[in-house]
Amino acid sequence: MAVIKLYGRDKELSLLRSLREPFLAVIYGRRRIGKTALVTAFLEERGGLYFFVNPKKPPQALLHEYGEALRKHAGLPRYVKFDAWEDFFDVLFALRGGVVAFDEFQWFTEVAPEVPYILQKMWDTRREKPSVIITGSVVGMVKRLVAESGAPLFGRADLVIELKELEPGDVFKWLEDLGIGGEEAFKLYLLFGGVPYYYRLVETWGVKTMEEAVEKLVVGVGAPLRHEVENVLAESLGREYRTHLAILEAVADGATKLEQMAARAGVKATSLPPYLHDLVETLGVLAKHKARRTYYEVKDRFFAYWLRAVHRHRDTTPEEKLGEKALEELPAFLQWAFEAAVREVIPKLYPVQKAVKALYYARRGGARVQREVDALAVNEERKFAVVAEAKWAEVDPREVLPRLEEAARHLIPPGWEVKYAIFARRIRGEAPADLYDVESLIRKLKRRQARGAEDLPT
Repeated sequence: MAVIKLYGRDKELSLLRSLREPFLAVIYGRRRIGKTALVTAFLEERGGLYFFVNPKKPPQALLHEYGEALRKHAGLPRYVKFDAWEDFFDVLFALRGGVVAFDEFQWFTEVAPEVPYILQKMWDTRREKPSVIITGSVVGMVKRLVAESGAPLFGRADLVIELKELEPGDVFKWLEDLGIGGEEAFKLYLLFGGVPYYYRLVETWGVKTMEEAVEKLVVGVGAPLRHEVENVLAESLGREYRTHLAILEAVADGATKLEQMAARAGVKATSLPPYLHDLVETLGVLAKHKARRTYYEVKDRFFAYWLRAVHRHRDTTPEEKLGEKALEELPAFLQWAFEAAVREVIPKLYPVQKAVKALYYARRGGARVQREVDALAVNEERKFAVVAEAKWAEVDPREVLPRLEEAARHLIPPGWEVKYAIFARRIRGEAPADLYDVESLIRKLKRRQARGAEDLPT
């Protein structure tokens, strides 16, 4: 079996290694984020059993598969069979030492809803037991099993890890190892964010540019991401996923307020909250931002591109022309994605928790006009703020700085320390501001990530 290099998960592996056996660990995070790869890497070190909870299989078929794997692992005779989940866990917990992983554990609530309670009983009553790792990708469901009072595994986990996207520095290191650097690496990062699965596809398919990624992975014959968004939503949300998809499409097209979303998605505004809860809390693919106004944004950049480039055009475009349409969407997408990425990385560069878009009103010729700044981040305790602009173009910072200074006068209290930051594809000229072109931003993020990795325990 080929050894897969694991990028950006040193901290999580270190935490798992530090646990004293027997332990119960919960690893959750959105689909495609690398939970299976992390667990597999740990099992390769420690040894153990791996079980995938397939929601499409009948419970008895799944039990039979698990039983066969357990029988072989424990060296039990062929006549040993498991007729009930309690029998399976009874033998499993008789094993001394070792690690058992249940991948996508939340699907037991549909396949065999008694299993979480059986696991709870075994964990509470058995002195001898294996270490158990459970993972889940439907975030809200996992939280209901683990984090809520009265849940079957509430208060029992020795370690709970929310696996998030890879840090930008880890992405750039991965792409560098694949021979991709500079602007092409940054464009792929804008398309795929920090989701490991997509970079594994880049590696497998030999992709070297963003345009190649679109043609080979998104719209081409046999493209593995052609139906990605629909598949994720359908698997996680069932038949009602089409309404969720319509809401995501509306947000990706610029409908960021509730009334706009409802009108575009064809639902009543009063009916939106349950769907938004699913997209924000359960799946984590939509983000709710609170600044001077509340607005929504597609959190996953690839989802946003797919909605604009594939979903928007496929019903009105001949199959052989869809690739052209998808490529035509790239310039507008790159500008939007660059702004979103800048808001993500600002807290990695400055002592702030988050950055948001912000609106303000200024006077122009006696009229009150609305203005927007691409990124605003504040640290109220330190009375510190960052006001930034992001442009996927070549810019002269001397032309940009006055706009940032105007925004600061309207948005930042007097007496605060203000940093002006200009992020651009390329920068021409100098100005009294922090200037980041693509190349310098990649270097800065890679250095930051390297310093963080050096601080991890060995």
